[in-house]
Amino acid sequence: MKLAIIGDLHYPDVLTSDEPSIAAARDAYYEHFMDLFLSLEADYYISIGDLTHAGEVAEFTYVLQHIEKRGLRDRFLHVLGNHDTYTYPKRDILALTGLKRYEVIEEHDARILLLDTAREIREDWSGTIDEEQLNWLHNQLRQDPDKPLIVIGHHPLYGTTARSTESMMSLDPDLTIWPLFEQWQGAGFYFNGHNHVNSIVQKEHWHFIQTAAVPDVPSVRMVNIIDQKVNVETISFASDAFSNWASVFTPHMYDYERHPGCEGDPSALELFVNAQTARKGVAPK
Repeated sequence: MKLAIIGDLHYPDVLTSDEPSIAAARDAYYEHFMDLFLSLEADYYISIGDLTHAGEVAEFTYVLQHIEKRGLRDRFLHVLGNHDTYTYPKRDILALTGLKRYEVIEEHDARILLLDTAREIREDWSGTIDEEQLNWLHNQLRQDPDKPLIVIGHHPLYGTTARSTESMMSLDPDLTIWPLFEQWQGAGFYFNGHNHVNSIVQKEHWHFIQTAAVPDVPSVRMVNIIDQKVNVETISFASDAFSNWASVFTPHMYDYERHPGCEGDPSALELFVNAQTARKGVAPK
């Protein structure tokens, strides 16, 4: 099974300048990125939240039109990010996208959990998980660990990936979440965005993979899972053209800045795990 995972897309419908050349640079950047992303061979194309910059209908529509044009709507998965819920209630966004707030997808090679970690309010951009979902997650993490578990959430767990101990840059630190993850007996892989920095961190039998924002780092995490072996590689689309377009339009995105070191070091770009020997309580060989 192959998964193509993108970080925070942050597609902005409205910019802080009406200069046509700025909108043209934005359009060129996103047109080229979406074409490259959706041209990759994958079973699922996954957004880890903040697909949009302001949660506007036009922003969701722009992205979904690209996906529908290629006939990939049934293979596109998206979890809500804090920017996605910036303008409208979650129920309206889900009605527009046709996606579920959280769900499990069972495949032969892996089990995929999609989480909703976004809040309904814009003043607090940290993450949380409501009681209903926590109960569901508790049951999912007690399943037979017969195959790798892939969890997709917008916010990182506190104290895992880069910047996750900064204010509002993780799931609520007071949320009792690690004991739930710890009860999973197999190999677990948690993919998140939010912090705009590539980062890979291992904690016990879990690997936490954070992906930088697309306007900063035009790349895709490719996850290949076969015979209990999980390989994560980063496919970069970086070029002079992408850099030039980004330098024109990103300064005109409201409340957006490129984070220093967003590319991450080499250890943040690749990961290979044999899930059969990465279970809880099994010493690595």
